[in-house]
Amino acid sequence: MSTPSRKALQTQLPKGAKLYLPDEAGQKRHVEETLLTVFRRWGYREIVTPAYEYFDVLSQGTDHELQERMFKMVDRESGRLLALRADVTPQIARIVATRLREAPKPLRLAYLTNVFRYDEPHVGRYREFYQAGVELVGLPNAEGDAEMIAMTVEGLGALGLTRFQIDVGQADFFRGILEDLGLDESRARELRSALGRKDVSALERLVAGLAAPSTVTELLLALPTLYGRGDVLERAERLVKNPRSEAALANLAEIYRLLRVYGLADAVVLDLGEVRGFDYYSGVHFEAYVTGLGATLVGGGRYDDMLGRFGYDCPATGFAFEVGRALLAMESQGVATLSPGPEFFIIDFTTDKTGALELSRRLRDAGAAVARDILSRPVEESLAYARQQRAGRALVIGEPGAPAGQVRVVSLDGNGEGWVPIAEILADPARHFPGVGGAHHA
Repeated sequence: MSTPSRKALQTQLPKGAKLYLPDEAGQKRHVEETLLTVFRRWGYREIVTPAYEYFDVLSQGTDHELQERMFKMVDRESGRLLALRADVTPQIARIVATRLREAPKPLRLAYLTNVFRYDEPHVGRYREFYQAGVELVGLPNAEGDAEMIAMTVEGLGALGLTRFQIDVGQADFFRGILEDLGLDESRARELRSALGRKDVSALERLVAGLAAPSTVTELLLALPTLYGRGDVLERAERLVKNPRSEAALANLAEIYRLLRVYGLADAVVLDLGEVRGFDYYSGVHFEAYVTGLGATLVGGGRYDDMLGRFGYDCPATGFAFEVGRALLAMESQGVATLSPGPEFFIIDFTTDKTGALELSRRLRDAGAAVARDILSRPVEESLAYARQQRAGRALVIGEPGAPAGQVRVVSLDGNGEGWVPIAEILADPARHFPGVGGAHHA
């Protein structure tokens, strides 16, 4: 095995880190701004949390497994252990419990942030990855859960994604079955593991060893099949006998009714055998899958117990988009994500640069993006560079043989060119370039 050269080591990124070059950064920003626009339309306001906090504070809202995957460091000043955030929700739960406890409810909070987890990188996720999400705090009823799923569908549509599915489960449904059985934690974990793997033979073997009442046995064995549309609720209702599962089923039925009102029931699949996130979610939880992407794009659900860990009992629900996976999904579905370049690219052959600078300032004052070609090179090379930068138009000033006081306007998509007096553009850009403001900004 060869040893990397000194130069190679100087240019290597650590495992799990990702660099976004300009095109990729533009695509990433497009996803984030699109989702934040959706969140704002629903009345959510952005909150910005610190990248690191004291580990013992963050750990109050974080399960042990995730604590083990946090990046940790020592605060030189206090000697206390710090950790980079591995999940935004515990941070927001703590902030609500301490800083926003008296604020009118419900709180609608949105975020765009990076998250750090010491984990093996996999589809669309590195050890530092980006999330866009919301938290709805103080609303205990089914309407809040339906709002989360409806926003998720709207976000997927806003990104241009068309082939997707939302899988919806209810953690309390399975909790009711476990309560009915009275199992110890070890046996309960084995059941959850078999269900999580959709391992029917293992489930049958475990259920056979429980000596449970026939009604409970029938329900347990039916769990992998309780997957589909509204008929799942009817089939489950015939099987369930314990109060907690019945209440969970009624809650899920109401959410599904609201989604039908939203006109979104066709995008939703109910899965009462889904037990992933069992330790995190207190009620309804969901995941969004997109055709062409072999990983979850959105995850969310109700976590009514989280704020209680910080001394404030308050219901809450939320969801998060994985930005990197959204980019992969858009690519797999052929959604164009390349951001345009500047609207104008100015190529100037004069010596005093007055016209170019005045034109640049006037167009920028009118709200247009303008770049200048500072280099001295043949006009065709400058035009080729402008096309590579995905500029909309080139404005060529002072080239040999040009009419006095005129600028050559070249449409870089090949739709023609012409001559325009510089004075006319300075006086009223919108006259020649519709969509560009015509008045000086104050």
